Amino acid sequence: MYTFCMKQILFLILVVVSFYQLFADIAPNPIIVKGIYTVSECKIQMTSEYVFANLYNDSATVECTFNLENFGNETEIQIGFPEMNFHYWSVNKYTPTDKGKFKIFVDGLALTEDDIKVPSEMDSIYKKYMSLYFYDKEYQRKRDSIYKAYGVTVENGSAVYYPEGSYKLVKKGLRELNEWRITHPRNSFALWDEFNKQKEKGNFPWYIWNVKFKNQEKRQIKVVYSLPSGLGYRANFRYFNYILETGSGWYKTIDLAEIIMQLHDIELETLEEIIPNNYILDSTNKTVKWVFLDLEPTSDDDIFLRYYNHKERRDYEKYKRKFARRRKLSFLNPRTWFN
Repeated sequence: MYTFCMKQILFLILVVVSFYQLFADIAPNPIIVKGIYTVSECKIQMTSEYVFANLYNDSATVECTFNLENFGNETEIQIGFPEMNFHYWSVNKYTPTDKGKFKIFVDGLALTEDDIKVPSEMDSIYKKYMSLYFYDKEYQRKRDSIYKAYGVTVENGSAVYYPEGSYKLVKKGLRELNEWRITHPRNSFALWDEFNKQKEKGNFPWYIWNVKFKNQEKRQIKVVYSLPSGLGYRANFRYFNYILETGSGWYKTIDLAEIIMQLHDIELETLEEIIPNNYILDSTNKTVKWVFLDLEPTSDDDIFLRYYNHKERRDYEKYKRKFARRRKLSFLNPRTWFN
């Protein structure tokens, strides 16, 4: 009876672990490009939106130019991005280097990192994240100093060789260092939960900047940044996604929106999906272009281009065949789960 129960427990553990690994493996890559928006009620129209993306197999550089005109009284508004996801599988909400990954110009004048802020609703959370980085970096610096002081050989951040007589002294130093670290802020699910609740509550952008408008004044916002390509499950495909829908919050419609993708090391034959379907494909110059007039953008207008890499696709097909064989065997012989 005991053996039978233990087998049942082991089976359940295997199922849970397998499910978790599968879920973690197929989590979507969050790389998405979005337009600017404002949470303030205003009479500022986005008269035109120009997006030019140099699209490579594994990355993209994007230039977004937005022309705005104020049809109301003199005002100052906050402009920002709904999200700025710059990294593959990023597990952090904010990083100290985020602001340096994109450039913002207002009427041709570049904003400094001090000009780029977080919304007031997110400010306290932002400071908590930044303090975590500071203490983590300080921990690493102190740890490395201990290793260096005793001549410890380190590979990939871990000690691999201790000179004679140094082991106990190093461990004592690390123990004291750990005691120091636990007395300072640490990452936690509570902080993540706090961030997510605040973000969902107001759909706050990660970063914002202030722009003043006089009555009838026209201003131009330009945003330039680079990012990795979106990646499908097990690199089965790659994609580029630009969200036009965020432009719906501006006054009136967008008179003209033009999105152009310049394909570089991507073969036309590898293009599998292009949305929406009112695109113009120039096979000679390898460009894909959309033009929208008098646009009140919705999710139906969001741009999506899917393509694949030949080697990655072959590897994916091999994986599918191998996975299918192992899944078939697993029903016949549970011991194959360990192989």
